[in-house]
Amino acid sequence: MAQSFVDASIVKVDENEKQSVVFIEDNGGNSLRLQLFQGMYYNCFFKPSTLRQIQSVSLRQEDVYVSAYPRTGTHWTFEMASMLLNGRAETIPKYKGHNQLEFATNEDLSCLPSPRVINTHEWLSNAPADLKRLKCKVIYLVRDPRDVAVSLYNAYIDLKFYVNKKGTFEDFLTLFLEGKVDMNGVFDHIRDAEKFFNENPDIPVHFMIYEETTRDTQLAVQKLSDFLGLTRNDDLCRAIVDKCTFSRMVVDKDPYSRKVDGKSVLYRKGTVGDWRNWFTEEMLEEYYRVYEETMAGSRFYDRYAKDRLQG
Repeated sequence: MAQSFVDASIVKVDENEKQSVVFIEDNGGNSLRLQLFQGMYYNCFFKPSTLRQIQSVSLRQEDVYVSAYPRTGTHWTFEMASMLLNGRAETIPKYKGHNQLEFATNEDLSCLPSPRVINTHEWLSNAPADLKRLKCKVIYLVRDPRDVAVSLYNAYIDLKFYVNKKGTFEDFLTLFLEGKVDMNGVFDHIRDAEKFFNENPDIPVHFMIYEETTRDTQLAVQKLSDFLGLTRNDDLCRAIVDKCTFSRMVVDKDPYSRKVDGKSVLYRKGTVGDWRNWFTEEMLEEYYRVYEETMAGSRFYDRYAKDRLQG
């Protein structure tokens, strides 16, 4: 596929970076433009030089490390954790890229004051070596993979990752289930995280379940505060819940959001169960076939299993 299809105003990378760009064709003949780096699919916004230095990034013991597959609530969690640590329900006036390992160099991160909330979509097995050495607190995000698929598909369209014309969701779902998307797919991301925590039981971890956070955000913020070792301040927690509603974040974070054609690509709907508007019975059947193969034995298997979430 010729690279001339790519909108150069959207994807801009230093020519010296020498990305290994790949064009992944779906069943409809449409292609996604991603990069392949050390056996992993990444979007083309990330510089190989920055990806290459992730494992050598210097962490601090008081850092909070947020590990999340794309579209699982990364920005939401970053905002809540940062507000708790700052002790103020005030919007963080910077684009999250300043704290994200795929964007920020070691030098960039070193300029941030402690305590830092550091985000990444990278597999935990590829985390900075300091994470194990210092035993930093880790927040790991989990969301219904079906909603993740829908959100990721729409993000790819908004970001113009399709290089000829927009593929259908059904054709995209095949790539999603084959792991031919960011970070080789959500299932492998989760299983890698579980393996990491099993091998490193002394690293404190807090699982943020998207559906639980949406259902009772007040309780989720309180639990997050407790995990961070903070003195419980329920007034602050309530203020953070109010400040971090989806509608307010869309407005408050607009000046700091990545945009394409004037539209923010960080926030879409923030709802639970949107997958019902996209999946057919045939698509669900194939989805569950892959889910049961890849997630069998996972601590999250029952949470998102067919018999629990079909309705």
